[in-house]
Amino acid sequence: MQVIIDTDPGIDDAIAILYALRHPGLDVLALTTLGGNVGLGVTTPNAGRIAALAGVDVPVHPGADVPLGREPRSETAIHGNDGLGGVAFPDPLAPPSDEGAVAAMARILMAAPVGTVDLHCLGPLTNVALLLADAPEAARRIRRVIAMGGAVDEPGNVGPKAEFNIAHDPEAAARVLAAGLDLTLIPLDATRQLRADAAYLDRLRAADNAPARATADLIDAYFVQTAHQAKGAESRPLHDPCVPLLACHEALFHVEPRALDVDLDTGALVPGDCRIRVAMGLQADALRDALLDGLSA
Repeated sequence: MQVIIDTDPGIDDAIAILYALRHPGLDVLALTTLGGNVGLGVTTPNAGRIAALAGVDVPVHPGADVPLGREPRSETAIHGNDGLGGVAFPDPLAPPSDEGAVAAMARILMAAPVGTVDLHCLGPLTNVALLLADAPEAARRIRRVIAMGGAVDEPGNVGPKAEFNIAHDPEAAARVLAAGLDLTLIPLDATRQLRADAAYLDRLRAADNAPARATADLIDAYFVQTAHQAKGAESRPLHDPCVPLLACHEALFHVEPRALDVDLDTGALVPGDCRIRVAMGLQADALRDALLDGLSA
């Protein structure tokens, strides 16, 4: 599968990117970045640093630094000022591209046969909304969008019903949901079921390769950064890794059609007219094994 990863790394973004870059079934054509978990000036070099640790030379294209028409809100309390919880990563193999994210997406999509390139969206959907506005012909050539975001029946993480990726830029999310793309959304209802505990960190470290060790360190940092919120919980959810995992192991997810929209005031998902596919559950043990296998490759 040919893939563009749109991302705002981010601890769990980094784990998802490491898995995708190492997986033999995914050909990552580009990393496109945006401001979200932290600002664009941090997420863009982070993308390059993650690729360097994975040992993959993939272009990084900076995109939108702020949401559509509203002020950004970062999550440095969870991801740290460096976005990666203080975990050490090597320097990027190359500087970021001078070509912006939307231009790069459009170029790649127009050069590839129709319906052969997927978008994996790990952050807010600002870049995708801008692609729809600026290059609609290219956007129509996308095979599939898989995005982490939202909460359906679960409580939100930035409000009673709102999840960060959607609430950070609800206008962008509403445009993407309404665009008629082949969209699969993975909300907190599913991602909170894929959790890592101390025993899983031990398994990652036993793999004894750089991506697996870095993932263990990232999850460890996630434990530290979220200790004030977790109220003694002994595991942490792995949100963004669900995106490449679904691409490679969809049979391990429970995906169902839903008709949804975005409440622009709160950023919550609400019943609506946008028909998309939504992952509402997953097989956690099998997916933890798949993640470990991919990172250990």
